[in-house]
Amino acid sequence: MSQGPDLGSSTRLLVVAPHPDDETLATGGLIQEALSAGAHLRVVILTDGDNNPWPQRWIEKRWRIDAEARVRWGARRRGEATTALSRLGVASHDIRHFGWPDQGLTALLMRDSQCEDRLVAEILDFAPDLIAAPSLADRHPDHNAARAMLELALARTPQASCRRLGFVVHGTMIGRECLALATNEEQVRIKQQALQAHASQLVLSRKRMTRICGRIEQFESSGAQSAPVATAHQRDWQIPYRHSGLRLHRRALYLIAEVGGQMIRTRLPLPRSLARAVTHTVPGDWGPLTVQLHAAVDGLRINLDSESVVHQAFAKVQRLGPRILIYDDAGWMRK
Repeated sequence: MSQGPDLGSSTRLLVVAPHPDDETLATGGLIQEALSAGAHLRVVILTDGDNNPWPQRWIEKRWRIDAEARVRWGARRRGEATTALSRLGVASHDIRHFGWPDQGLTALLMRDSQCEDRLVAEILDFAPDLIAAPSLADRHPDHNAARAMLELALARTPQASCRRLGFVVHGTMIGRECLALATNEEQVRIKQQALQAHASQLVLSRKRMTRICGRIEQFESSGAQSAPVATAHQRDWQIPYRHSGLRLHRRALYLIAEVGGQMIRTRLPLPRSLARAVTHTVPGDWGPLTVQLHAAVDGLRINLDSESVVHQAFAKVQRLGPRILIYDDAGWMRK
């Protein structure tokens, strides 16, 4: 574990938070360090955190949460984030609220490129040289989807090679090389004070959120992914996957691939048994993409093959249907 990151008056830091409170929990210290160094800062909060019914039921003393109630709750959480950021020293004109659906970022990612278009516009407008955003390994589906969106958006901008700092709110950094941010007592106090602005989230989860807020801020540090070989018509890799004969919920492979300069987004059935490969053919203007899936004890092996160049790909085993538990077994994997 190493110290960092280096921040200065020329730094342009973009913080991407999936929900109100992530900006404080994951980057409250980083934001203070950046502002102290005179860096330029912008914070983008993707959702209003409106799909969090249990605290709302507790506070509002109501059971039914309809569309109007969700809008009201989202407005409350948006205001809490603005207050929290002001306590960290961030001016309101440096905050962007996108208002995307809470617990719906995976669906937006798989639907089309509109969210990436919005991120592209924000990146071009601010021109960051440093971005703090969720890690692909974060187990909250909104968090890992947000990072996949960001990577797809960055690839379309001149900032494609800018440095990334990946944070994990839900999960751990165990086994990962990371930077640790050294904060002083006053910065820790201010960060905890900022957390108090998120009163709606503390009402049922104060101990858990205080514990997360008190952790040393750690970040995966990376630049752009290595450019793919121009003649790469195949991609082979393995992603986490636990095959079980006891099926408590349906699962599918979510796949996003850039083939021949075009993006495909598809959902594919998984193999029904171990040691059995299934092959899917995805048609397109660029020619067919052949996807072979092989379920093994140690994960799901994926082979992509196309007549056109496969520039990049993201894959994830996704639970389908309503969820009792929000968190993923694993996030998106990039190749």
